[in-house]
Amino acid sequence: MTRAMSALWSSPEHRSDYCASCAGERLFEQPPCLDGHETGQCPEWACLECGHAILLGLAESVRPVRQLVTAAA
Repeated sequence: MTRAMSALWSSPEHRSDYCASCAGERLFEQPPCLDGHETGQCPEWACLECGHAILLGLAESVRPVRQLVTAAA
């Protein structure tokens, strides 16, 4: 079963979305970001009623860089 999420935006800092813990539509806000994201760019949102957290957006992937090692002549 799929459920359509309304995601009604009321401001860049608040949004209405489905909260799994509350089992209904609730208001979410972005808490202060400790990861250094710009205001309104953090993917973390928290339910104002119960604190349930959701992540929205694309996950950033970090690829390890391989260093080329050559023999000295």
